[in-house]
Amino acid sequence: MSKFYFLFFIVFTTSIAAQHTSVTHEDFNTDGIEDRLKCTYEIGSNFGGGDCELVDGKTKNKFTLSNYGCFCAIKKRVFVAPDLRKKENEYFLYTLKKEILPQFRPVPDQSLYWIIKSGLNTQKPIENAYFDLVFNPETAWRHGEPELPYTYSIEIGAETLSKITPEEKSLFTQSNSSDHKDFLVYYGDTHFTLENEEIKDFISVANSDTYEILKTAHGVIAKKEDTYKWMFVTDMDINASPQKLRWASIEKVVLHDKHLIIKQSLAPDPEYNLYVVDIESGLGGRLKIDFNKLLESGIEIPDLSKEERFSIQEGNIIIGRKGSELKIPLEKIKQELTSFTKGK
Repeated sequence: MSKFYFLFFIVFTTSIAAQHTSVTHEDFNTDGIEDRLKCTYEIGSNFGGGDCELVDGKTKNKFTLSNYGCFCAIKKRVFVAPDLRKKENEYFLYTLKKEILPQFRPVPDQSLYWIIKSGLNTQKPIENAYFDLVFNPETAWRHGEPELPYTYSIEIGAETLSKITPEEKSLFTQSNSSDHKDFLVYYGDTHFTLENEEIKDFISVANSDTYEILKTAHGVIAKKEDTYKWMFVTDMDINASPQKLRWASIEKVVLHDKHLIIKQSLAPDPEYNLYVVDIESGLGGRLKIDFNKLLESGIEIPDLSKEERFSIQEGNIIIGRKGSELKIPLEKIKQELTSFTKGK
């Protein structure tokens, strides 16, 4: 385990701030001249990561790699400068990767695959009555048992990464070739490591004659006979997330016929998101919830009971107290969601 990931684990589980800097002088590229590697690992309350700079002792060229980012993000793009990809600098890249990246995996697991596919197939309808976000990962049922996510890195095309991590910019992005690749770190361990406990496995939350629904702190899976597929993963670039992923985002999951209704926590914000997902197609959408209407009636979310914050009654999603509640008809929601498969 690299210095950063050991430090990350300690801070993640104890909620303290920490910083460490190391300097190493070594001939990393075996050209007979000593090079200099300086790495700073910093973790605060909401942000953290590692930044490494390697200076070529012969040319004085500097190469960097960084995974610094927000603890609200389940994935992180690590930019690689085009010069660092050159053959003569392969030992420098290897050295920086050892410091900044967790273990490498050639292909994503199915939870990260859901994130990538959803990130590439997301739309934000403007005038829809019920949804303000729709995602369609087009995932298929897979045989066997679902794999427990863990933290690792993959190599992926920069063009694809720019679509699934749209807020992240780089000074050298414009100089990248069409086949340029960067790294993506996936913090899969956050599915199971929480502030005051550690989940050992998937948690079964609902059953029917056809489906069993499992969840992690940040994801939802459906099982059918000997097959499974991921239905939802919290990702700040695609849907939303709590301020820190040590706070579980999947608060409640309801199985309703062939659909899931997922309540996503946005802690510390008392407001939350509700998603409706078609289990068979994988198509999902985020519901529009006008919390201001509750405020106009003098109702604040922290004052509501768990049932008042979200329940299903007589075919409706109910939010609020009787007489001043928001009511969303489930059948209309399902019909509206289906319309997005027809190109609406």
